[in-house]
Formats: sequence, C-alpha cells, structure tokens
Amino acid sequence: MGRFGILSRIALIVTAALFLGQMVVLLAFLWQSGRSPLPPYAIADRVVAVVRLLDETLPQARQQVLDVANAQGFGVTYAAGIPADFKDNLSISRLRVVTQAKMEEYAPGRIVRTGTRLGEADSRDAFTITFVIGLKSGEVAIFTISDETTLRIWNVPIGFLGGLSGIVVALLAVLAVARETRPLTELARSIDELGNRVEPVPVKERGARELRTLIRAINNMQTRILALLTNRTLFLGAVSHDLKTYLTRFRLRLEMMPAGPHRDRAVLDVEAMEHLLNDVLLFASESTNTETSEEITDINEALLYCASGLEDVSVDLSTAPKALTVRMPRSALCRVIDNLLSNGVRYGNHVRAYTERRDGFACLVFEDDGPGIAEEDLSIVFEPFFRGEPSRNRGHGGTGLGLSIVKQILDAHGGRVVLSNRDSGRGLRAMVFLPLTPASATVTD
Repeated sequence: MGRFGILSRIALIVTAALFLGQMVVLLAFLWQSGRSPLPPYAIADRVVAVVRLLDETLPQARQQVLDVANAQGFGVTYAAGIPADFKDNLSISRLRVVTQAKMEEYAPGRIVRTGTRLGEADSRDAFTITFVIGLKSGEVAIFTISDETTLRIWNVPIGFLGGLSGIVVALLAVLAVARETRPLTELARSIDELGNRVEPVPVKERGARELRTLIRAINNMQTRILALLTNRTLFLGAVSHDLKTYLTRFRLRLEMMPAGPHRDRAVLDVEAMEHLLNDVLLFASESTNTETSEEITDINEALLYCASGLEDVSVDLSTAPKALTVRMPRSALCRVIDNLLSNGVRYGNHVRAYTERRDGFACLVFEDDGPGIAEEDLSIVFEPFFRGEPSRNRGHGGTGLGLSIVKQILDAHGGRVVLSNRDSGRGLRAMVFLPLTPASATVTD
C-alpha cells in the first residue's frame, strides 16, 4: 500500500465497499433461495403444481384453486381449448423446455405451449408470458405470468438500476475526492521542491478549512526560512567586511616585519583565513540565490576552459561529439567544474574528466586516483565544513565547503551530483547531471 497515493487508496476503499455490498446482497439472496420451498426454476415448478391441483379438483371447486393460485404477476384461468389469439413465442423457448420437462415428469404427453396473446405485446407490460398447459379433463389451463414480481423503473429491474447507480455514485465520489485532495498533492509537491531549492514555492490556498490553514502555515514558513537565510547572509557579509579590513591591516604589518620563517608562516595563516572567509561568503550567497537564469552554456566549452587554467597537472579531457547545452550561467558551471577538478588534483595524481549524454541529461564525470572516500562518509560528504579526513588528506586540504557549494549550485539549477568510489578500489568518481535544453535534448550523437 505504500506505493499508492491518497486518491488511489480512497478509490480502492470505495471499490472494496461496493464489492462487499454486492457480496452481502448475493449471499443474502442465495441464503434466502436455499430456505425457500421453491427450487431454482420456480416458475416451472409453480405452473406444474397448479396443474396438478386443477387435475385433482372437481370442476365446481376449481374456482377456489384459481383464487389461491392467482397472485401479483401470476394469473390462472382455464378454457376448453387453446385461445384463438394465442401466438407461440420462440424467444422464450428455454422457459418452455424447462416447463415441458417438469410436465413430462408429472404427466407425459400433455400440451405445453409458451407465447403471448394478441394485445399483450402492445400493453404497458412487455414482459407478460402466456403458458397453455393441457389438463387431465381435456381442457387447458392458461397461465399469464408477468414480471411484476420484479420491481422495475422504466422497464429496467430496480436491482440493476441500484447497482448501476451505485457505480455512478462511486465514480462521482472518487472524482469529488480527487478534487478535494488536489491541493494536498500540490502541497506535497511544493514541499518536495522546497527541499531542493531555497526560494519559496507558494501554494494556492484552497480546499477544506483545515487544508487551507495548513497551506497558509507552510507558505508563511517558506517566507520565514528565506528571511532567515537572507539575514544570515547579510550578517556574514557585514562580519566579513570588518574581518577583511583587519586582515588587510594585519597583512600590511606582516609585510613590514623582517623576513623570516615566523613571518612566512603568519602570511600563510592570513591567506588561509582569507580563503576560508571567501568560501563561507560564497556558500552563504549561493544558499540564498533565488534568481532563475536564462543563460545557455555548453558544458563541453566550460570544461575545456576550466581545464586550460591548470598547469603542470595530469588531466585527461574528452568531450561529447555534439554540444551539450544547459540552462545555467557560465560562471556557476565553471565554479562547479573548478571545485571538482581541484578536489581531484588535490587528492590524486591523475584526473580524467569527460562529458557525455546520459538518460536525457548532460553528464560531467571526474575520476581521480586518490584514496577515495569511506563508504560511511558518502552520505554526509556534502555537509558544510565536512572533510573526509584522514582518507583524503595528504597533509593539506580545503575548508570543507567545496562540495557543499557544488551541491547548492546544482540544486538551484535542477541538477545533481553523485559521488562513488571507483570499481578499481582506488580513486573517486564524481558525476554531475544537468537537464539539457530542449534544443540540445533533441540532438542525437
């Protein structure tokens, strides 16, 4: 049941309820039929029973039998012979065969005719059947059986109408439930999108009162989350401005100090602090970037451009034969490529980078020959300030924000990044997937 949505579950519940209702009616009918003295072919048995009574009753007493036998939908008279207006009806031959078989058991050779009498077919009751059965006295009993025992509306059995109306009502109920649950579906979709982006995904308030209240609360929550992230960025920007001012002064004073190992180490510390501060600001700004870019970038060109800036580094490059364009600013894509390339260069001796079209996405693949990442760390490596020590440390490392920045940039543009250890047992594989633009998606390599 976990695979079914709320609408499917309600539809299954309604269908099961209708099925159980029909089963209860069927079982009740079968139980009542089992308790009834009449066998399944009740009409034929009743006709034979009345004939038997008429055969065994004196002519002057037959009226009493007729009074008892006549009931709603079942009329009996007798005459000297077959009425002149009687006409056989082959469409009810099955009922004639059943009745004749019953009569053969009682009195073989008797007349058994089924049909209609003139005028009956044009009457308001089009379900009237006439039986003509021979009596022992040489006369015939005339049975007029109509379908009045089955309640009908517009000449359709009420049971059929009840079942049909139940199905129609069930379908209307499912449609009504679908209409009522549509806002809930949209709300679930917006919350799922909110997990991959920062900007609010407002949902139109509609539906039941409780649902409108829930949608309003979530819309307000999205606005508050964006406000908190924006305030955090403003705070970091203000702090960084002051810190950079002091770091610049500190750097100038260090430059005026006599040369020596202590001054060199202090300069390296200042540079590391500046690098860390820049990464923190970049992470914060990307987390609150709500602009939707319409810029088109070819990932083949971006990869070649970024790799051209790496000198004295062993990097193998290969690109797809056709352009792979994505809707993403060139600067953001280059930032992603630079971070992943620098990771491969930092932790390995050789990096292989290539592009390809895969499952309708533009795919960037980076493979290094470094130590890889522990399997238990693959799920948390994108957390801010996480560093895969000691497996990827060769005496130096970054700030732990590179992969977090990569993930935030890709999330903002509908992409994703997947990390895995290489099958060779050494090295890391980073795969970036970005949706192709419509023009590029229709091109086949």
